[in-house]
Amino acid sequence: MMNTKTIGLLAIFLLAASILAAYAMWSETLKVNATVRTGELDWEIVSGPTIWLDACGLPPGYGVYAGNDWNASHFPSPGAVQLDKDVGCTNVELVDTDGDGDYDALNITLDNVYPWYYTHIAIKVHNDGTIPLRIWRVIIDGNEYYELNEQELQEGVYIDVDGDGYDDLVIWWGDNFGAQLHPCQSADISLDITVLQEAGEDTTYNLLIQFDAIQWNEYESATP
Repeated sequence: MMNTKTIGLLAIFLLAASILAAYAMWSETLKVNATVRTGELDWEIVSGPTIWLDACGLPPGYGVYAGNDWNASHFPSPGAVQLDKDVGCTNVELVDTDGDGDYDALNITLDNVYPWYYTHIAIKVHNDGTIPLRIWRVIIDGNEYYELNEQELQEGVYIDVDGDGYDDLVIWWGDNFGAQLHPCQSADISLDITVLQEAGEDTTYNLLIQFDAIQWNEYESATP
C-alpha cells in the first residue's frame, strides 16, 4: 500500500501534468502578413513647352523662334536686342540620360556664334512620380551647381567649355532652383546664355545640361 505522502505527491504530479497538457492543447502562434508599397521618385522635362531663341534650321513654330540673331546689349546682366542679321543659331535637344523613358537633360549646340551672341531657353519640369521632390542641382559638362548664391544669380555662372583656361560662356538661371513639386505639379526653368569675348573662332560650342531632383525631405542635408 502507498502511504499518504506518496499518494499526495502522485496527486500533485497528475494535476501538474493535466495543466501542462491543457496548456499545450491551447497554445498557438499568431502570424501577421504585412504589405509595404514604396513610392516612386520620378520627374521629367516636358517636351511640348520647350522654347528657345534663334533656332537652327527650324521654321518658327510653337516655342521655336527662328530668325535674326540676338545681341547681349545689357551685359553683364541678362537681356538682349534682336539684330538685323541671321549669322549664328541655337539648337536644343532633350535627352534621357538614365534610360528611364523621361527626359532629364538638355543638349545645347551653339553654331557659328560670336562674342555677345545671346540666346534664351525655357523648359517645364513635371513631377510624374508619387512623392514630393525638390529640384536639387544642375550638372553642366560634369560640373555640379547647387543653390545659386546672390552673386551667381546676378552675375551668372561663367563656364570654360573648351578647357583652354578662358571662360567662353556665361549662364544666368531663372527661378525654381530648389523648388518643391508635389505629384503632378510642374515648374518652369529658364536660362540665358551669352558668348564671351574669350570664345575661340571656328568653334562649335556644345553643352550637356542635366537636372537632378531629390526627395523633398533629403534636400537640406544633401545640399552643400
